[in-house]
Amino acid sequence: MAYDAMLSAGRTNVSVPGTRDHFLRSERLVLLTGAVAIGALIGFAAAIMTGRTSAWVVIGTAAVAITFALYLTSLTLVDALRRDARGCATAAALHGAALLSWPMTSLLTPLSEAIYWIAPAAAISSLVLFASCWGGSTRAVVRTTAQGALVAALAAHQGALLIMAG
Repeated sequence: MAYDAMLSAGRTNVSVPGTRDHFLRSERLVLLTGAVAIGALIGFAAAIMTGRTSAWVVIGTAAVAITFALYLTSLTLVDALRRDARGCATAAALHGAALLSWPMTSLLTPLSEAIYWIAPAAAISSLVLFASCWGGSTRAVVRTTAQGALVAALAAHQGALLIMAG
């Protein structure tokens, strides 16, 4: 309590032992796993609550989610390129490629329902790869967890609709 009061009083020369400005690899992976789990629950619950909807509504919501995830991916890619972290930049680029391929794999769903899961699996795998290699700012970790939640929510929503339609 005393420390919080000193910070709110405007003192800036207070140093706290043990503070750090980065996440450990295990912490990044746990955050990503939690975000993916919460996103999947939200997506599945949304599919159950709304039931079968028209294809245009599904396409519209997916377009908004994928566009926002691509925006977050572009910010992450810029951070990785500024840090000259080529492996992390490659992982971010792979995530962007997986997001861009998602509509194409969704078009192939009538041929085989298993094809649908290629893009979400590739997107989550690239996020795990990025979370494993990133050592930079915490903002990129927060963006990665948001991307994981978006991808999982969209995959769970569309997957549940795919199962309900069958």
